[in-house]
Parts: sequence; C-alpha cells; structure tokens
Amino acid sequence: MRALHEKDDPGLSSRSKFFFIALLCSFLWYVVPGYLFTTLTNISWVCWIFSKSVTAQQIGSGMRGLGVGAFTLDWAAVASFLFSPLISPFFAIANVFVGYALIVYAVTPIAYWGLNVYNANRFPIFSSHLFTAQGQKYNISAIVDDHFELNVAEYEKQGRIHLSVFFALTYGFGFATVASTLTHVFCFYGRYYPSNYFAEMLNFLLY
Repeated sequence: MRALHEKDDPGLSSRSKFFFIALLCSFLWYVVPGYLFTTLTNISWVCWIFSKSVTAQQIGSGMRGLGVGAFTLDWAAVASFLFSPLISPFFAIANVFVGYALIVYAVTPIAYWGLNVYNANRFPIFSSHLFTAQGQKYNISAIVDDHFELNVAEYEKQGRIHLSVFFALTYGFGFATVASTLTHVFCFYGRYYPSNYFAEMLNFLLY
C-alpha cells in the first residue's frame, strides 16, 4: 500500500526510477554472459594454456571438469552451486561449500585418477550422459519400446548403463544423505522418543 500511495521525497530518487535502474542493470549483467557472449560463463586460463591436454581440460574446465582456476562473470553460474548469498544465510552457504569442495576436489579426483572406481577412466570425469562399457553414449531409445517399457533383449545387447564418476558418487551421497537424516535424529534425539511416545499415548488415552 505504501508503494502505491505514499508520495516520494522530491530530494531523493523515486522508487520506480530506482526499480527500473536496478532492472536494467540486472538485465545487462545477465544478457552479456548468458546470451551475447556465453564464454564469460566459464573462463578457464588452465584450458587456454594447456589447450591440447585432456587432463588439463578435465582439471580446469568449469563446464566439463573440476573448474580449478576457472572463474565466471555469470551470476546464474555463481548462485547455481552455492545458492544466492542474497537469500541464504552465510552458515548455509559455507556448509554447502565445504561439502562441495570435498566431493569435487578430494573424493572425485581420487576416485577417478587414483582408484579408477567403476572403470572411471573410460568415461568423462564430469558428464550427465549415460555410457556403455566402452565409453560410448548409451542409446536409451533403443532399449525402450513403444509402450515405454524396458526391452530386455536390446538392453542385454547394449549392456549395463554407466555413469561418470562424479554423477555416480553424487547420486550415492544423495541417497546416503537421506539415510543419515534418520541416523542424526536417532543419535541426537533418540533418548527423548521413548518417554515422549509413552507420554503422548497416555495423554491420548486419558483425554
């Protein structure tokens, strides 16, 4: 109501003027890296220097690798991983960042180069695609019939579906996170549940 009916101070900029200036600035900030010059979304000096090295591309690329040495001028790319600092509190962002750094910069390189988990070296280190055992893209449409049911014969012909090591680990950690919620509740609040349960049952029976 105040925005619609309260009069602006003549000595200050109007609310509508401030809004349109902020809108124009945010639009220009996004349209350049997001549409006109998409290279600004991911700038990697490691990939520029070692342009012919596959390992350097895996380490330095912010789009298909670990993003070491890469930076961005695209706000959407910044907020996509660590949430927007304008919305989320610092402790939440720091918590996400620590987990993200451990998975991306510690667990994934060890699993890929050190342990070769799930034959990880056959596939890209970071990719959302599905692969065959030989590292080729998996033909999903070939194993699904017209009724969107699994064609077992075609599936056995192509073989098992494989994921990149990053996605395989993050899916596993995601399921573990759900299970860890129950463990957390049991460890920190488990002693309160028996007494509270019987107290609630007693109140229900009496009242």
